[in-house]
Amino acid sequence: MAALPIRDRAGNALADLRFITEEELARLVEQVPVPASLVVVSHADAVLMMFDSWRKQWELPGGTREPGETTRQAAVRELREETGIHVVDLTFAAVAEFDLTKPERRELLAVYRVHLQVVPRLTVNDEALDFRWWPPSEPVSEDMSPLDAEIARRVVHSSTT
Repeated sequence: MAALPIRDRAGNALADLRFITEEELARLVEQVPVPASLVVVSHADAVLMMFDSWRKQWELPGGTREPGETTRQAAVRELREETGIHVVDLTFAAVAEFDLTKPERRELLAVYRVHLQVVPRLTVNDEALDFRWWPPSEPVSEDMSPLDAEIARRVVHSSTT
């Protein structure tokens, strides 16, 4: 695993990934905005990455919370919208801390995980142009978000230790 912080080509940084409980996340959300959720979907020894149509890179499924939505509800909805996977029993994994550039801000994202026994049928759509199963033991390609890859590596590693 890489030492944090790590940066992507736009200058955004993954500053920290904290493995806390969901109760701690709920208290954190009361103090600091947590505007989005990510989901680490694993099967066998690989993690699901989607090719984002807007950012033109491989990344984890996830996205912005809608008004009144919890981080968990956002994770479930975004996973369904971006991949076609209908899973409600996600496990809270961690909170990721980012230093973002456009606009410049510090942001926290809730990270959930789910391990699938069977490869799901995935749905290409306006947001996700393609999917791949990436083994976290492999190098990060130029067209992959190094921030999301590092989150995936750390979440997968934490669930095996």
